[in-house]
Amino acid sequence: MHNEGKTPTVGILRAKAPYKVSVTEAIEAIKRFNANKPAVDRNESGSLPPQVSELPSSAIRHLYEQIAMLEKEVTELKQIVQQLVNEKR
Repeated sequence: MHNEGKTPTVGILRAKAPYKVSVTEAIEAIKRFNANKPAVDRNESGSLPPQVSELPSSAIRHLYEQIAMLEKEVTELKQIVQQLVNEKR
């Protein structure tokens, strides 16, 4: 959504959710989305961020660790969502 320039709304979340979502759950999800929004494409000085090849190897390694952790969390969340969907049936 962020890449498309869209901001999530309660209506969008409730419409696209694979299960029934309460308004308060949607609001909490929007808060989490906004708290974890990627930084603006430009830094405070107005210059473009460095390219990956310009980053030190320790920073690149840290990014890969973060990606692995996020992928694991996404997998866990998918399993939870699937369990919730199966319980609703």
